[in-house]
Amino acid sequence: MVLICLLADVIVKPRGIPEGLAGFAGALLLIAVGATTTNAAISQMSELMPTALFLGACLILAGLCEREGLFSYLGEVTVRLSHGNPSRLFLLSFLLCAIVTATLSLDTTVLLLTPVILHMADRARADYRPYTYAACHLANTASLLLPVSNLTNLLAMNSSGLDFLGFARTMFFPWCAAVAVEYVVIRVAFHSSFSGDALLIVSHNSDGDDARSVTKNNVPTFALFVVAASLIGFMISSSLGAPPFWVAMLACLVLFAHRVIRERAVLGTETRQVSKDANLSFLIFVLSLAVVVSALSDNGLGSLLAPLFSGEATLMKLLIVACCSALAANLLNNLPAAMLLIPLAASSGSTMVMAVLIGVNIGPNLTYAGSLATILWRRIVQSGGKHIALSRFTGIGLVSVPLCIFFATLSLWLVNLH
Repeated sequence: MVLICLLADVIVKPRGIPEGLAGFAGALLLIAVGATTTNAAISQMSELMPTALFLGACLILAGLCEREGLFSYLGEVTVRLSHGNPSRLFLLSFLLCAIVTATLSLDTTVLLLTPVILHMADRARADYRPYTYAACHLANTASLLLPVSNLTNLLAMNSSGLDFLGFARTMFFPWCAAVAVEYVVIRVAFHSSFSGDALLIVSHNSDGDDARSVTKNNVPTFALFVVAASLIGFMISSSLGAPPFWVAMLACLVLFAHRVIRERAVLGTETRQVSKDANLSFLIFVLSLAVVVSALSDNGLGSLLAPLFSGEATLMKLLIVACCSALAANLLNNLPAAMLLIPLAASSGSTMVMAVLIGVNIGPNLTYAGSLATILWRRIVQSGGKHIALSRFTGIGLVSVPLCIFFATLSLWLVNLH
């Protein structure tokens, strides 16, 4: 019941009740009724603290990149490279969503790239639906590749024993398989939007609020450099056993200093924006949610689910684990599902953990409530005056989710054989 109330608070967002406060109150309630102890709660929060801090640093980095104009620039380049061809525009937009999700997290794709994608489709006078669906599906599916792509990935990396490069090597082919399936499914679902491949309008609009034209003077070179350097830094720090938080924090400080010194951003304004980007309330919610899920697991649910992960990591076993994880993501939301299932799978090896990850990352494309990213995506699209039909969303998910899970899990199994 506590878990349901916490998730409802995040989804509905009642005024005056920050999710962090609700989460902390829920954790205190479980301690008060004896469902967990103070020491166990502190231990659970301490264990997850490095992951939460890293998430906060990644959110700050994404916000700084957005204010540097990185996403507007990428959207502008995508439109121009399409040369007015709708099929090419969709393919380039699709690849953009996949790459941004993998390198800068699914939250970046949903919160910062989706509005750019909508604006880009409107400018080209293209059907917005395939582009918005691509942003949503890839925010979930394309987050399989790197530990930084999704909070669930950070949980999986911590439990699997894999370092940054090992994680990326393991998930590269499952990521490619799932992303390819998503492209085919969405392309076929909206085939009428590309029929005839009539030329789109790609000329730059002179409106001051429009995306900036691509010139040497406004290419966000420094932001691109910082993002690339961060990814290299994550690999190096992981191989050295150092927490990736410090790399992310250094990247934030460098880009923050660049904005204040070179771009002449107002220090106070930029500091307040960084504080907002960090989303402290959500980080407290994540830490509190870990306490709630741990209490659920310790009070019988863990013992009930443990047999699911027994035995060898055969293809059938991995498919069952991935499908059950996807179901749990849609029943509980993918973050608590990952917190519940990943520790149980860890005793059976990294391959089993990655099968859980495939399920909890891809599964949310089936329902709106499957992940916080999907919920936020729907709000952003609707706030832009666009309509998302529940029947269409569910119908596409019923096709894409099983196919993506199957081919991603098959790829994982084949990688494990070698």
